[in-house]
Amino acid sequence: MSSLLFIGHDASLTGAPYTQLYLMQWLRANTTYELELTLLRGGPLVKEFAKISRVHVIERPVLNNSVGHRVIQKIRRTLANPVEQVLRKVSQNKPELIFANASLSLDMGVLAKRMMRVPLILHVHELDSTFFYINAEAFFQKTKEVDFFIPCAQAVKTFCQEKFRIPDDKMQIVYDYAGQRSADTSTASSVRNEFSISAGTPLVGAVGTLGWRKGSDLFLQVVKCVAEIGRNDVKFIWLGVDPDSPECKSLVLDACRLGLSEQILFVKARPDVKGFYEAFDIFLLTSREDPFPLVCMEAASQACPIICFEQGGGMPEFVRDDAGFVVAYGDTAAMAEKTVYLLDHAAEQQQMGQVGKQRALDNHTIEATGPQFYQVIQTLINQ
Repeated sequence: MSSLLFIGHDASLTGAPYTQLYLMQWLRANTTYELELTLLRGGPLVKEFAKISRVHVIERPVLNNSVGHRVIQKIRRTLANPVEQVLRKVSQNKPELIFANASLSLDMGVLAKRMMRVPLILHVHELDSTFFYINAEAFFQKTKEVDFFIPCAQAVKTFCQEKFRIPDDKMQIVYDYAGQRSADTSTASSVRNEFSISAGTPLVGAVGTLGWRKGSDLFLQVVKCVAEIGRNDVKFIWLGVDPDSPECKSLVLDACRLGLSEQILFVKARPDVKGFYEAFDIFLLTSREDPFPLVCMEAASQACPIICFEQGGGMPEFVRDDAGFVVAYGDTAAMAEKTVYLLDHAAEQQQMGQVGKQRALDNHTIEATGPQFYQVIQTLINQ
């Protein structure tokens, strides 16, 4: 039976691994392909991937951290490249195509292509800040071995063209999409009850990891501006933090010193997020850079209007002027003003939420995008 090899950087509860999972689930349900997945690192989603494919994880957690064990592991790594070992094993199933998810997977994707001599697709979810950490010239050289690129938004396609001179005929945009999380059982009521937030209290949310790219510091400034407007009744939630991380601890300290501790809740990352989206009146995307965030599609599917920044990635392509607001880059005062405006104009808030919901359901589910991926895969295999 024909097989496809998927390559990913990890199985964390973040956007790129979820889109990979949803695509593989769709292919398993709608085609006859056997699926293989090779991950550089593991994570909570490994169990979900294992339900639909054979999963190979390169870097496993060290259970025995003794000096002797570490020496043995080091010797093993010098004797045999673990990536090559796994790829040789996978190659025995003769995959017809390699699908590398995200730029961090490109090195392994190219190695697999050289070994297996089949087409390579790169699903691109990145913009400038990724190349603060990846050598752009080395990446550019590797892109010459990619047969086809699938950027997740127009902003990403433009970036690929300008930064890496990828020709237009080697790219096709397939916008990122939401799917069904198996863990999603929570409701708006259960979330409000869990955090003692009354039904009538306005609730504004954000979801993601913390840091410069996601603009968690800007989120804090929006909360401050909303309070200065006089809306101290509004509650804000940032979902997805690691409470033990320095990033979270510093943000909590900032909130305390700004007198905002009563307005903000920082909630640990969890697989069940549906109830939060249902509970949010407005979704804030304070990201300085986000290609086409899955969390926005999840929020929109629950009729939650979105406020985001210009020049912050692909989300203005979705929000436009009718599914929320797009404000000037980094303008936290404008984001706060639009937040208060929507809270004060319930009919407009609901209308924008419904526009976003319909747009997400029509264009940004795996049911809508799966056939687009399949067509690209089939075209490359049949060349």
